[in-house]
Amino acid sequence: MVGRDNEFRVVEQALAAARMGQGGAVFVVGESGIGKSRLAALAADQGFAEGMSLLRGRGSVIGPMVPFRSLTEALMSLLDSGDPIDVGKLGPYRHILARLIPDWGPPPSAEEGGSPVALAEAVRRLTGLAGRGRGCLLVLDDMQDFDAETLAVVEYLADNLSRQPVLLLGTVRTHPGPALDLVRMAAQRGSGELVELHRLAAGDLRLLVASYLETSPDTIPDELVEHLYAGSEGIPLFAEQLLNEMLDDRLLVPVGDRWRVAGELRAKARVTLTRVMDRRLDVIGAEGRELLSVAAVLGRRFPVAVLQVATGLGDRALLSHLRDELISQLVTPDEETPDWYAFGHPMIRDALLALITPGERTRLTRRAAAAVQTVHPGLPGEWCQLAATLYQQAGDAARAGRLFADAGRRALALGAAASAVRLLDRALELLAGGGSNGDSDTAHVRADAFASLLYALAEAGEVERAVASAGQLEHLAGLLSPSARAQLHTRLAWAATVAG
Repeated sequence: MVGRDNEFRVVEQALAAARMGQGGAVFVVGESGIGKSRLAALAADQGFAEGMSLLRGRGSVIGPMVPFRSLTEALMSLLDSGDPIDVGKLGPYRHILARLIPDWGPPPSAEEGGSPVALAEAVRRLTGLAGRGRGCLLVLDDMQDFDAETLAVVEYLADNLSRQPVLLLGTVRTHPGPALDLVRMAAQRGSGELVELHRLAAGDLRLLVASYLETSPDTIPDELVEHLYAGSEGIPLFAEQLLNEMLDDRLLVPVGDRWRVAGELRAKARVTLTRVMDRRLDVIGAEGRELLSVAAVLGRRFPVAVLQVATGLGDRALLSHLRDELISQLVTPDEETPDWYAFGHPMIRDALLALITPGERTRLTRRAAAAVQTVHPGLPGEWCQLAATLYQQAGDAARAGRLFADAGRRALALGAAASAVRLLDRALELLAGGGSNGDSDTAHVRADAFASLLYALAEAGEVERAVASAGQLEHLAGLLSPSARAQLHTRLAWAATVAG
């Protein structure tokens, strides 16, 4: 954490306050590769060392579509830790949390307390119980990939943790979007503290290199620091990759107790991970390259079982590759989820994807989608959306549309209306070719998806759009049963009445 002393001091103070019962929220903001996740990991280590209860969740591997995924991961990590918690003290909120924790029974309906506010309060109470007498740290990484419902819960928590022994620590990229807007507004109204990570200066890069090489800063030659600064522009991840490249090429060698540049350093622009990755893949070989390419297609994190089916590798060959020295520098076992692996950084995955040709990517995504369906029959939970995304990338619009429609209906059943609207809009876009002039089966799927979209719009408060869109039902009259049409019209009429 070179050059981050002041930033980490803010986090340390917030951790100490949470242990004393004065919780709050700290949001770490910065560009990709700047060190947000490292700061969050260091905070988690500090909290664990102080005996705090620790919960961790991350953004979805397939983008902001899976409702409440990061919260589910965080709460499940709490339950898996074995920390004693008297859940009986949750009262009726235990039932509400069944939306996030499947083992706690069927999720409640909207009438039973399925609103986002009730869910947010349930999460607040559970984390408060977890932190009683010792403090609780809730780490939410990659908030830019959160769905709208999860962001609503985060906003509620930030506003209501001041008297709880809970610290919410979130990381957000600087890309414009709802997550960045949320944390900046929270900072403005005083319900969250903003910690912005900036690029390292040349002096900090010298310390970074010395730490990486396990030596003192005065043993690092000036020309090396200048070269790294020019190539990385002060982004730690790029500096480390460029340094690794120099070590591999033996352009940097130890001489006694100092380091020396052993070759001529060519002037170069900012280092690209794609170039570095291409060189590494040449050394890894064809089979290892295929394995990493399939893994990149699956996401930033990927399950070993699906990877094995998609690649067709046997147990011994698969484990041999995953434990290979070069591959293990790129992917490592996921600490939170058994039998999953993760790329060391999202940008490593992006670099791998950039090296896959369009035709090859189509082939790999089809294999990956088929593997997901093989390993997870019925596509429960987020697997439905992952398979849908893969089929869309492979060009199978009809199959992707059906799966997105299924995912949208599931999200609506969970009370995640905003996410349901996004999923069903995508489904209808993909199924557009199967309307009244398309095949009958696709037309029925599209009609059902459209009906679900109207329900979702009404639930999400987009009543004007729902009522305006209802006119299109006349074109689908023969595809919905009279009972289904009557229920839908009644729901829309009720929504219009409530909206005035």
